[in-house]
Parts: sequence; structure tokens; C-alpha cells
Amino acid sequence: MLATSRNHRIWLARHRVDFRKQHQSLLAEAYKMNLDPFRGDVIIFVGKRMRRIKILYADVSGLWLSTKCFTSEAMKTKLLFLNDPQCDEISQSELALLIDGSRYSIEKKVRSYRQ
Repeated sequence: MLATSRNHRIWLARHRVDFRKQHQSLLAEAYKMNLDPFRGDVIIFVGKRMRRIKILYADVSGLWLSTKCFTSEAMKTKLLFLNDPQCDEISQSELALLIDGSRYSIEKKVRSYRQ
């Protein structure tokens, strides 16, 4: 399992990516979105049929690529793919829901209360 710390930011890529790509090509996709796994960014890519996800991240010794294939059905979270490379920041809880295949919405964020 991905061990993230507080200084990691988790990003969900919102555009379609060719899932034949591996480490270096997905790193290039991350750079297109102005993200850098070597500085603590964790990037999640979702397959077009929503049956696979790839998580790109780095530690001090190199680049990691984790893959999950959903066996029974597609993941339940509905995503609208965009044409241009874009991403949204998600929380560790949302990442856990995404990996579990649970249904949730990334479109509705709760605003924090400020006085």
C-alpha cells in the first residue's frame, strides 16, 4: 500500500492517458500538469473504462508505479474525462475510497468555515 506522509499532495489526472505508458511516459504526463513526483506529488491516472488505475509517486531511491485492476466491475466513482491535461487535488480519504472502488463525488467539496 502507498505510504503517504503529510507533505505529499495527491492529484487525480482528469484527462485520458494511454495505459500502455509506463514510468517515464507517465512522468512526462505529470510534468505536463506541472506536477513533480520527486517533490512529493502523488498522481493517480484512471483508465478510460474505469477498470484500472495507476498511481505514480517517488521516494528517495526512485520512481514507483502502482497499478490496480478492478476484477468484478468498473469503479463506481464517475469521472468526466477532459481533453487537456488537468488535475484535481484529492485527500487521502478520497484516495482510499478510489482504491477500494467505492462511490463518491469529487465535484462537491465542503467549504471550510471561516469567521
